[in-house]
Amino acid sequence: MTANRPRRYGKRAFLLLVAALQPVAAGTMPDAGWRLVVIPAFERPPMHESIPGSRTAIIAAARPAALDLFEYATTRGAMRWARDLGAKEGMLWMTKANVEIRRGKGRVIDRVLITGADPMLSSLALTPDFYRRFEPLLGDGFHVIIPDRNTIALYPRLAGQIPPAEAAALLQRFLVASHPVSREVFRATAEGLVADGILSEE
Repeated sequence: MTANRPRRYGKRAFLLLVAALQPVAAGTMPDAGWRLVVIPAFERPPMHESIPGSRTAIIAAARPAALDLFEYATTRGAMRWARDLGAKEGMLWMTKANVEIRRGKGRVIDRVLITGADPMLSSLALTPDFYRRFEPLLGDGFHVIIPDRNTIALYPRLAGQIPPAEAAALLQRFLVASHPVSREVFRATAEGLVADGILSEE
């Protein structure tokens, strides 16, 4: 009976194996699916960030898991990675969503509705490209409403209050959603979202 000879590997193959086993350098790790998303405050994972003035929503790094749930990141490194990824990929993510721009009197834009099947749609509102894309259309401090995971509604702040019928429809969408996010109205700034009011049933 003849024993099998041990297989010999060349130097190049050895170096490739060593490189593959090395810890990934900070900032160069592959996208693990983490994105910053807006979630209901009651979910409150251990690692999260607040939204100035908000009582009902927070920011967390998450990725889709089974049964339409989110898996939440537990390290600041993942939060930083998700933020950096959003800064790089925000415009690409936006091209994959449905963006409906509605114009009213005088062809002035009075609403932008962003929808999509992506459960992480709210991540768009946390990217720098979100503000850069819609501020020229809606003006500084435009309103942002995220009633559920698949809807973001934008309104120009200078136009005054959100039309009551539309506010009621967005509130209803929040109330019946399988995965509601927030009934708050946020204001978009170059630095991020700020709570600016709440949808009411009145």
